Amino acid sequence: MEQQNPSFLLGPEDAQRACLLVHGFSGTPTEMLGLGEALAAQGIRVYGMTLAGHNASPEALLQNGRKQWLTSVETGLAQLARYPQVFVAGLSMGGILSLLLAIRYPKSISGVIALSTPTRFTGGWQIRAVPLARYFITWFYPLQNLDFNDPKVQAEVLQQAQLRDPNATIDFSDAQAVAAIKQMVRIPIPAIAELFRLTDQCRRQLGKLRSPLLIIQSKRDQTVNPDCAFELYRLTEAASPKSLFWLTRSDHVITTGPEREEVYQYSIDFINSLSPLTLDAAKTAQSDHVLKDSLDEIHPDH
Repeated sequence: MEQQNPSFLLGPEDAQRACLLVHGFSGTPTEMLGLGEALAAQGIRVYGMTLAGHNASPEALLQNGRKQWLTSVETGLAQLARYPQVFVAGLSMGGILSLLLAIRYPKSISGVIALSTPTRFTGGWQIRAVPLARYFITWFYPLQNLDFNDPKVQAEVLQQAQLRDPNATIDFSDAQAVAAIKQMVRIPIPAIAELFRLTDQCRRQLGKLRSPLLIIQSKRDQTVNPDCAFELYRLTEAASPKSLFWLTRSDHVITTGPEREEVYQYSIDFINSLSPLTLDAAKTAQSDHVLKDSLDEIHPDH
């Protein structure tokens, strides 16, 4: 079967820096493409990978779980092993996988960028029932109860469709088309349970993270509770340096949202701040400044 959500490679092959980009649960590499293009423009080699079970039909997710997803990112990291500096950036579940990768391979990763990354999932009985429901219910239909007459819902559904097919169009006045979409978009309950277990596994290990860490989170995220960003910052006690940046207008997929340019720039600044050439330049500038101050003290102009 032809791969529907192909991985991508961008940027110079002879770069000194590289970045592994990891998309989210039930997502595609396309949601990371804009960030990849921005990093590649800075001379960074970029690999936007496809997670196991995300390159075909929803049924593929039934055959894959957290072990296969972790193997995917380990394979992705190996693809960039020849580069002197390797960073990893992940969205949502991709952020969880990026953190676990850095915990497992601290010497191989120069920094982690965690975007809209959960530390836990909060909610009512529906959330608590997921681990048990996996044995009785196969599919979850996330669009089933949405109001497709709402312009905001229409915009979000169309955006998600265009992440998979940039030429996609939807006639929201066609009742049969809307009904088909609601039935077509489905996520395996067992895979959601695996996501919850992966999240718990990551939260328990966050104290082991030693890599530099950048956290970017929107206050309007409807999928991940924004408080998760505070918890992620608090539990990664050994990560250094680390920083947390807030967005105010985006929803969950911040790499394609209205503040995506800020996401790109925060990520570029983070990588540049940890690059040897940048650090050497900063040290040189600081030395020049100290030398100038010393000379000014000896030979003041006034």
